[in-house]
Amino acid sequence: MVPTSISQIATLIIFIISYILIFSGKVDRTTAALFGVFLMLSAGYAFHFMTFEEALGHVDWEVILLLFGMMTFVGQLAKTGFFKYLGIKAIKLSGGKLWLLFVYLTLLTTFVSMVIDNVTTILLMIPLTVEVSEMLEISPVPLILGEAILSNIGGVATMIGDPPNILIAYASKYSFNAFIYHLFLPVLVSLFFSLLIGKFVYRGWLRRNPKNIERIMELDPTEYVKNEKLMHYLLIVLFFMILFFALQDYLHISPAFVALIGGTLSLVITMEDPKKAFEAVEWPTLVFFIALFMLVGGLEETGLLADLARALSSLSSDPLYTAILILWVSGITSSFVDNIPITAAFIPVVAVMTGTYHTGLLWWALAMGVGLGGNITPIGSSAGVISISLSRRYGYSITNKHWFSFGSLAAFVSMLVGTAFLFLLQYMG
Repeated sequence: MVPTSISQIATLIIFIISYILIFSGKVDRTTAALFGVFLMLSAGYAFHFMTFEEALGHVDWEVILLLFGMMTFVGQLAKTGFFKYLGIKAIKLSGGKLWLLFVYLTLLTTFVSMVIDNVTTILLMIPLTVEVSEMLEISPVPLILGEAILSNIGGVATMIGDPPNILIAYASKYSFNAFIYHLFLPVLVSLFFSLLIGKFVYRGWLRRNPKNIERIMELDPTEYVKNEKLMHYLLIVLFFMILFFALQDYLHISPAFVALIGGTLSLVITMEDPKKAFEAVEWPTLVFFIALFMLVGGLEETGLLADLARALSSLSSDPLYTAILILWVSGITSSFVDNIPITAAFIPVVAVMTGTYHTGLLWWALAMGVGLGGNITPIGSSAGVISISLSRRYGYSITNKHWFSFGSLAAFVSMLVGTAFLFLLQYMG
């Protein structure tokens, strides 16, 4: 049926109500999204623009399966003590020098975040960071902030480093290699400038003399490994997962299938009870994704998003100008609300605009915007929110002033770097 203006108004109102509930914090975001789906489907049946079966058709099940597979695998790998092993190695390598400790821990968190999601990485790294900081009798706040902020930047570099990138990858049909080709260099430059900003902001902290360095140097990384044999087996699986991700263009194997096989092999290798193993899977997050797909699907069915895309395209015939606009609008928006629903809302619009401009530049602008913009405020990313929550649990308060002095500055510099690279990416295709 041809969409009517009434159905468009209805879906827009429902979408706004759903997002207000999601961002209010008064209702769990998954519950709010499911309630929005209930309203959207009710309107869909009333105005004849979408049935339940059609709503399910808007869910990208490959995204859901990729997330499920990666969550399952990472949960098994974490239980072997591998990430603590890496952390202790990095700490010993610093020799107790605070600047090196800052660099090694933040970069370790960053590069791990390129392979597994940054929320999981933060949950694994912060307890170790606090433990070592207390040994050295220093404040862990600069280290925690560095890990959170740089992990957000690092997650932008790869297809699987951040949930928004996974959404963008499947919507744009770009491969694992394409993300690295287009985004790895601007991420590296952003990391470099962020480290310089950290060195300036924390220059007073860096001048302090840590104590008990000998205790740090006596730490044995292998003592943190709970099962070395399983760890080696799982690392072999991880190697082949990354290899198959990288060969996607040649083998034409879905990343979701690779992640699902990796998760399955991790269960076979560890022989852990699936009920216990699946505790590492963030089921509310998966349901949240499914609900978001359905919500956005309602807007697509009425033609509202296509109309919005045409309106935005009419603002300028220059795709570079439009890409810069998308980067900054999505970035600033993501600084106040979770970047996953922002990405889900932008994707259909960018998809239509990409067809108009015949360039993939807008996808890379969106990836950098939602990924880097989350560092502007303490509530702009899940990694930031969890870092602040964990720091308080350990007795160290991270204030807004702490965040703005480093995170916001790093975010704006990173977005400026992203803007500069859009000029280069325009000629890379």
